[in-house]
Amino acid sequence: MKTNQPVLHGLHHVTAITADAQANLDFYTSTLGMRLVKKTVNQDDVSAYHLFYADAIGSAGSDFTFFDWAKIRPARNGAGTVSETGLRVLGGEASLEHWVKWFDQQIVRHGAIETLSDRPTLAFQDGERQHLRLIADSESATEVHPWHGSPVPLCAAIIGLGSVDLTVTDSDATADFLTNVLGFRSSATEHNLFETGAGGSGAQLRLHGSTERGQEGAGGVHHVAWRVADPQELLAWQRHLENHGYGTSGQVDRHYFKSLYFRIPGGILFEIATDGPGFAADGEDPAHLGEKLALPPFLEPRRAQIEAGIKPLHYQPSKGPKYEE
Repeated sequence: MKTNQPVLHGLHHVTAITADAQANLDFYTSTLGMRLVKKTVNQDDVSAYHLFYADAIGSAGSDFTFFDWAKIRPARNGAGTVSETGLRVLGGEASLEHWVKWFDQQIVRHGAIETLSDRPTLAFQDGERQHLRLIADSESATEVHPWHGSPVPLCAAIIGLGSVDLTVTDSDATADFLTNVLGFRSSATEHNLFETGAGGSGAQLRLHGSTERGQEGAGGVHHVAWRVADPQELLAWQRHLENHGYGTSGQVDRHYFKSLYFRIPGGILFEIATDGPGFAADGEDPAHLGEKLALPPFLEPRRAQIEAGIKPLHYQPSKGPKYEE
C-alpha cells in the first residue's frame, strides 16, 4: 500500500433489504438480541422504514441496517451481490453452542459449527433466507458493548460486524481494485480473504467468483459501508477515488454520519462513512434509542406526512423469548 493511501478502518455498517419490517424487527431484536438503536425512514424514500440494529451504544462497526420495501422480490445470491454477512459474538466455540441450542428452540435455519480463518463460526439464515454467519471473537482488540437484551447468555452476545462475502463475475478485476485502489491486503494463507485497517474480525472481506448473476431483493444486501474517522478522511477518499477515475456520489450528510457512495468492479455498491456524530445526534435519549420514530432535523417538518405513510411497528425492548438452559 502506498504511504499516501487513505485507510479504511473496518466495516461501518451493512444495509440489507426486508419485505416484512415487523418480522424483521422481531427476528433481529428478539431472536438475535441486537438493539434497535434507530427507527427512522429511508432518507431517499420516506415511505420506507430504515431500521438500525447494533450493540448497546450503536457503535460504528456494529450496525446491521434494513430498508423496508414491502413489494420487492426476493433476493438471489450470485454475481453482483453481497452473499454473506458475518456477525461477531463474544466467546469461543462454547458461545456458538449456546446459539445452536437457541436456534433449534426458535426453529432458525443453521449449519454446523465450523472453523473459518482459524475462528469457530456458525452459518444461519433469517426468515427471508438471508445468509448470515456468527463468528466467535474471544480475543477482540476493541472495546465491546453487548446489549442486555440478548436472549442467549450475555457472554455470547452479538457485538458487531465481522466480515462480508462478495460474489462477482471477474474476481481478478475486483481483487485488483480492492488492493490497488482501496488499499486492502490479501491474505497469505487464504486466497480469497482480504483485510483492511488493523485487520482481523470486523475488517475482513471474502471474494467469490460466479458466472450466475444474482438479484437484489428481500433477504439480500443493498450496500456495504466502511469506516473512516471524520469528514477530513472522507474527503481524502473522495479525491483518491476520483483521481483513480472512479465516480462517486460526493459527500452525503446522513445526519448520524457523513457518507460517500461508489460502485466497485462487479457492480456492488460501497459506502464510506464517518464514525460520528452518532445516533444521539437527533436529540434522542441514548437510554431509549429506537423506541420512537426518529427523524433528522431536515425531515422533522414532514413528520405528520411521514408517519401517515408508514405502518406502525410494535417493539418492546428485552421483552422477547428467552434462552432455556
